[in-house]
Amino acid sequence: MFDDEAERPRVVHVFNTLNSGGLQRVVIALATWARQESQVESVLVSAGGPLEKEVASSALDWRRKHSRVGPLSEIVQLRRILREFRPHVIHAHQRHDALISHIASAGLGISVVEHAHNTLPDTRLRFLSFRSKRIFAVSEDVKRMVVQTFRRDPERVTVVGGVPFNSSDTPVIERVAPALDEPRLILGIGRLEEQKDPERFVRAIAEASKLANVAGRWLGAGSLDETCKKLASDLGSPVEFVGESRDVVGELDRAHGLLITSRWEGLGLVILEAFARRRPVVGIALGGMGELLGGGRGTIVDATATDRELASALLSGTEFDLSTEKKTSLALDYVEKRASPEAVYGPIVREYFDAVRKL
Repeated sequence: MFDDEAERPRVVHVFNTLNSGGLQRVVIALATWARQESQVESVLVSAGGPLEKEVASSALDWRRKHSRVGPLSEIVQLRRILREFRPHVIHAHQRHDALISHIASAGLGISVVEHAHNTLPDTRLRFLSFRSKRIFAVSEDVKRMVVQTFRRDPERVTVVGGVPFNSSDTPVIERVAPALDEPRLILGIGRLEEQKDPERFVRAIAEASKLANVAGRWLGAGSLDETCKKLASDLGSPVEFVGESRDVVGELDRAHGLLITSRWEGLGLVILEAFARRRPVVGIALGGMGELLGGGRGTIVDATATDRELASALLSGTEFDLSTEKKTSLALDYVEKRASPEAVYGPIVREYFDAVRKL
């Protein structure tokens, strides 16, 4: 992909934890692709989490962050890693980690780039945020936040999009209407946390089940697990909570649609994963979700919609008709043209090589 004579970049990725979220999967996928395609060496620095086994199987170099001790310990640890590994670039994936990276790398001549993965509900500490010379935003909405809310130069912000993390080369299974005595199965995917608003998913399925034979299935775990199960029981909402899944592609193939209820979102990788399997997506018009679902690729619902209105949109947006088939065709075309590793990770790796050339 790049000049064979060029020195290979060395990159340290700094992020919060190895929890099974979209940010963490982006780091793993980016570091793996950069190594395979351009021989970029990477070190990952984060606290632990469920994805530790996945990192181990990928043979990526991972260092456990001293996050429980405090910021000073993080700075000292990162400074030590930088002196040992001698990277050309630090790629920080959250505001806290970017600030730590700038302090730890002071005087070492290391370029710091930053990834803006999400729209942020908390926009305090603006002066200390997004100080890096290059910022990669996952969507136009995230770029607007960086430029307008945090007052950063738009020339420093590159929109890169995202790549489906859970993918498969197996042929897409055709979406077929369920038998009369079987429900239309709607997936929810994500951590059971405030950001993903799984309680709204439960309420929407409860309302939809009053109008049609519908059932929900949520993939993911988190602190709201018991709260959501109780809410489903209280409302008589037919939602099954199955925890983390290692077969997201299979779950999508067996489902009839995906419902996204996030309160804030940078992009929504699961939307791209559903696009790739030609499953219709209904989502709230927030963050990068509106960008992905626009252009006739999905069904967008206003954030102020009632649960009944969301349920109605869910049923129409996952109907078995030509309109829905057209949406899934446009969505698949989008993934193939705009969400490939080359299209998304390529500009980032070029920035790594530029940092090497400038030394």
